[in-house]
Amino acid sequence: MSDEEAHDTAVAPRGFVARLQDDIDLSYAYYPLLLYCLVSGLSDSVAFNAAGVFVSMQTGNTIFLALGASHLPAGQPRLWLKAIVSIGSFQAGAFAFSQFRRFGAQKKLNLFLSCFLQALLVLISAALAQSQVVPAFGDVRLSTASESEKRIAEANDYIVLCPIALLAFNFGGQIYTSRVLNYGEVPTNVLTSLYCDLFSDPKLFAPITTNAKRNRRIAAAVLTLVGGIVGGWLQRSAGGMPAVLWIAAGIKVIIAVAWLAWPSKAVKAKA
Repeated sequence: MSDEEAHDTAVAPRGFVARLQDDIDLSYAYYPLLLYCLVSGLSDSVAFNAAGVFVSMQTGNTIFLALGASHLPAGQPRLWLKAIVSIGSFQAGAFAFSQFRRFGAQKKLNLFLSCFLQALLVLISAALAQSQVVPAFGDVRLSTASESEKRIAEANDYIVLCPIALLAFNFGGQIYTSRVLNYGEVPTNVLTSLYCDLFSDPKLFAPITTNAKRNRRIAAAVLTLVGGIVGGWLQRSAGGMPAVLWIAAGIKVIIAVAWLAWPSKAVKAKA
């Protein structure tokens, strides 16, 4: 083989399947993470209205679990159980999805599989809600008036543990993704530490083009808030809670597909 032919072989473009084993370029990988924040707001707005617990943010659930030791709050005898299912499922999800690191956590294919599995869990939850298998998650046209006895009974039904577990497991994987992509300022689930980091930043008031981490923290907080607001209004519509979960799942499917087409990390040529 001539030197020219060898050079052509060395620089020959690689196929799509081969590129799936590439690590992604991390330069703009925070954009999907910001969309994850929107998903967190949407999902927690449903879970809290349906069952009184969170599936993304686990600090509140820890307090709910603690209150259960003193049989509080009144009228919610199973709140502690729902809280511990959410916490345990979240922890299990973080552990399970972290195993992708064994195969390269930043590889396109692994990011796709991780996100697609997360989306599948949300899709199953949406289907359970839409089909009224879990009535508490299937409510539509929610009222701002006090809850009926029927809704309270549905929220305390053991069947609500199913979507709680599925959604929380999914979010355990989601927050792990933010860690492996090295964007700790966009945790996608937690706002308490984000608020601390944001307002203790010595460059808080620096020009917008000079503090990227601050900008991402603000965007993460705003998108989580927007997700909750949109989720609340959708629950008051004819689409109700199922519509919110379908949208959350759809966003995750889009992100999963995006990872397949994401630019590859540049590899330095060997001398």
